[in-house]
Amino acid sequence: MIGKERGPMRALLIGGTGPTGPDIARGLKSRGYETTILHRGSHEIDDVADFEHIHADPHFEGELAAGLLGRTFDVAVVTYGRLRHVAIEVARHTNRLVSVGGTAYARQRWSTPITETALRDLTTPLTLKIQQTEEAIFECAARTGLNLTHIRYPYLYGARQLAPREWSIIRRILDGRHTIPVVDGGLSQESKAYSENAAHAVLLAVDTPDSAGKIYHVSDELTPTDGERAHAIARAMGTEIELVNYPREVSQPAWFWFAGRTLGVKQKDFPITDHSVLDISRAKAELGYRDLVDFDEAIQRTVDWYLEHPSVPGGDIEARLGDQFDYVAEDRFRLARRRFVDDCAAIPILVAPTRHAYDHPPVQKID
Repeated sequence: MIGKERGPMRALLIGGTGPTGPDIARGLKSRGYETTILHRGSHEIDDVADFEHIHADPHFEGELAAGLLGRTFDVAVVTYGRLRHVAIEVARHTNRLVSVGGTAYARQRWSTPITETALRDLTTPLTLKIQQTEEAIFECAARTGLNLTHIRYPYLYGARQLAPREWSIIRRILDGRHTIPVVDGGLSQESKAYSENAAHAVLLAVDTPDSAGKIYHVSDELTPTDGERAHAIARAMGTEIELVNYPREVSQPAWFWFAGRTLGVKQKDFPITDHSVLDISRAKAELGYRDLVDFDEAIQRTVDWYLEHPSVPGGDIEARLGDQFDYVAEDRFRLARRRFVDDCAAIPILVAPTRHAYDHPPVQKID
């Protein structure tokens, strides 16, 4: 008896027009999936114009159910919507789900890489919901037999970001500024992922059904400091900058670095300059993750995109950044800092002589 011929593989991508969506869609297509994108339809982009679209809001169960009525898929990738409700509905249409959520960890005792099992931040309504959502989708998977892999995104950079922190540096340089304010020397490290690298990790999870029941961190393999990132952006724009350092207590000109970095910190609080580096060893070992795009190339592509698509000064994107671009105040802070440095330099202070930690035999003179 001739077996029933299997139809084409089908994939559902919820989201699709954001930072990682187009790369995920193209990756699914290259793997042989007939890919359907479900999103609200509030903005369309040319990158995914040739894919089938379902317009429904994945924040609402009724709209999502109506949009998926009668459809089945071999895999679903969910990057957008109210995930705890989306998982329940998607489980009716597929048995394989790769979901994407965020990272929200409690402050670490030591500045060590954060593993997927580290303590979560449960101190604010937003961070608590992130954890509750993860618990809900894994409970749904256990109840329905859904093959679920969950990816935790850090802050992403690249094209189409809603709050591109790189813009704070790019605009200053475009405005003729070559001094960039930083806090605590600009030495903080925070894991980030270039959008194409993050999409690559999601696709690797699609390729690895044995990853079911697992959570994976995603980030670039390289985690430069804030100051190094600023210098990299300047190099990509063909110029150089000077970092102007402020201690946390008087660091207001540099607060734009921390918009969204720690979800529990309010604007009035001093910024937290601890390191926040994700351990991605699980993704590397089990999914085979390696960066597709190295850091220098990723920054160059990011800068080029925002030079072609600049944000409107004072517009919606800049409002999300928490950056007033108040250059008059920045210059006053910089002059006050210079006076402070000069005053400190003029204070007499005893400086202990230094000596080598190990004793050495005296140098033998040769006659």
